[in-house]
Amino acid sequence: MPSGTISSSPETVGVAVVNYPAVVVESREEVLENARSIARYVEGIKRGYPGCDLIVFPEYSLQGFHPTKWPELVTSVDGPEVEVLAEACVRNGVWGVFSLTGEENPDGNPWNSLLLIDDEGEVVMNYHKINPWVPQEPWAPGSETMVVEGPKGLKIGGTICYDCNIPEIVRDTVMKGAELVVRIQGYMHPSSEQQRNVQMVRAWENLTYFAAANMAGRDLVYSYFGNSMIVDFDGSIMAECGPTPGEVQYALLDIGAIRDARRHWTAENHLYNLVHRGYTAVPEGGVAPCPYEFYRTWVEDPGAAVKRSEGITRSFALEEAPGR
Repeated sequence: MPSGTISSSPETVGVAVVNYPAVVVESREEVLENARSIARYVEGIKRGYPGCDLIVFPEYSLQGFHPTKWPELVTSVDGPEVEVLAEACVRNGVWGVFSLTGEENPDGNPWNSLLLIDDEGEVVMNYHKINPWVPQEPWAPGSETMVVEGPKGLKIGGTICYDCNIPEIVRDTVMKGAELVVRIQGYMHPSSEQQRNVQMVRAWENLTYFAAANMAGRDLVYSYFGNSMIVDFDGSIMAECGPTPGEVQYALLDIGAIRDARRHWTAENHLYNLVHRGYTAVPEGGVAPCPYEFYRTWVEDPGAAVKRSEGITRSFALEEAPGR
């Protein structure tokens, strides 16, 4: 899809990704003020890119990840911060992807959540990160992938940061119909090159558009590399930020093009080929049953899958320092 425009059309979805500056807040009042800052970004981006339909902000962009005060900064989907974000979407006629880290969880530790808010201010997706980063993140893990219909009918799935190092999450999201997989992340150095590659590969292997928004700059612990990007369903980069905080990139996603590719591509149609193995050799459409023994074990006997994993890795998450 050509890039370089600030418009869109009925057949294309304009998507912006934001290198939001790394956040350091120490009170709920400061979180609320930061929500107002994000709302100002929404207003400015929509003004500058009038064709924009969807704006994606990074993980940790609302509450940050304060190493000691994070429990005091937890909020809820019906809290005042989300109200500010929803009002910004309505006022500017745009959809937004935002981060709650964390979201109140009545049954335990908070969730790390991705919210998709539509242009009428409704939260249409609340995805909980399935794979919090071991061993650092304290968030309760989610249990399901999510896909909803987004602007102009484009189907959108949500993922968060470390999730996408686990290829099964993107595959499951796409198999639920996602045409755009959104990844919000707070990823730090030294993993910049690996994460750029992950995003291109996930797009290519799943025939999906991919939009990743990352923080940029430094908080109290890490330096974040930015590089927010939008990737075409052939794995090529359509638009990419550099490392500078506050950068925004914009690209158009062609709805018809991805649907055409999924229907008509053959040798590189990974989604079809996955369940039609040996199509040419085996009559009646090839072989469909899963050939991967580990996945069958994981479904049927999770405890055995854990033992298999620990048998080739380790039985602990974090090595104790000497003397502890």
